This record gives sequence, structure tokens and C-alpha cells, in this order.
Amino acid sequence: MLHRFQSVLLVFAAACAWIGSTAALACVEGDLRGEAVTFERAVGPTAAGKDAAIQVLGAGWFHAAEVVKEGGSTDNTYVTLELDGQQIVSTSFANLKNQWMQLSTPYIVLNVKTDGNKNTMTIWYAPELKFRGIAALRIEVQEDGVDGLRMRTVMNKPAPHEHPPGQPGTALALPAFK
Repeated sequence: MLHRFQSVLLVFAAACAWIGSTAALACVEGDLRGEAVTFERAVGPTAAGKDAAIQVLGAGWFHAAEVVKEGGSTDNTYVTLELDGQQIVSTSFANLKNQWMQLSTPYIVLNVKTDGNKNTMTIWYAPELKFRGIAALRIEVQEDGVDGLRMRTVMNKPAPHEHPPGQPGTALALPAFK
């Protein structure tokens, strides 16, 4: 797949150089992000050994995710973010309750805030992370007493002039972003 992407990229670069017009170069300049889209999912009580997930099919830009866990006995609930099959983050609420394991920089935020029996995990990237096929946010519960889970992700559609490999034409038709 990587070789195909590199081939398409080389052909595109050669075509832009060959044409030599500013109209051809305009499709790679500027902001390639389209409108922001929020996906949400609520799951009721979740037993140990059960999973919950949000999967987005199509291309886009990942910006942030929030996972709210209510209840739980040990905070051994794991959250994994994957973009195009590559693991970006995999951690538990217990790990991020340790202040030394949290991140807070201008480019990434990864932390857990606690309010009573409610724990909120935040995953935030700036600039956004591009994905071409699938974005997945998975939660694996490995503790008893989880009363509920809520997941929310914020992503951007690709701009109409962006051409991911394998997508014909000038307009994208992405199943998750219709």
C-alpha cells in the first residue's frame, strides 16, 4: 500500500511540474481540512471483558477524543486510538491518573480528570493527524463496576479538492462523512 501511495504521489508531483500552471499547484496549497464533524456514542453499564468503539471509514483529520467513564473499581479501562491500522495512543485511566504519565504540550494533550465517580480522558492533537482509510477509538473494560461510557471524537473532513489514493474524480464520497 505504501509503494502504491508513493507511486501516486510521484505521478501527481510530475503532473503538477509538467503542467506548470498555478491552477495545478493550487490543489496542494492552503488548508486541506474541510468542515469539523463530531461523532458521539453512549454505552450503558459495561462488564469486565467487554469492548466499545467508534469507527470512522474514509479519509479525514483526527483532532480530539474524549472518553467519560462512570464508576469502576480499579480504573483498568483501556483506550486505544488507531489511524489507518497504526496505534497512536493506548493507555488506561489508571495510567493517566498518575500526573507523571500525563502530557500537556502545545501539540498534544493526554490526561484524565476526575470528578466524583466520573473520569474524563482527553486525547488532543494539534496539528490534526491525517488518516486515509479508517479511524478507530476502542475502549476495553477490564474492571468491574463501570456504570457507563461516553465517547466523543472531533475530526475534520478532507477538503473537496483533496484526492486520497484510490478515490476517483474531484469530489470525495466517504461513507462516514455523508
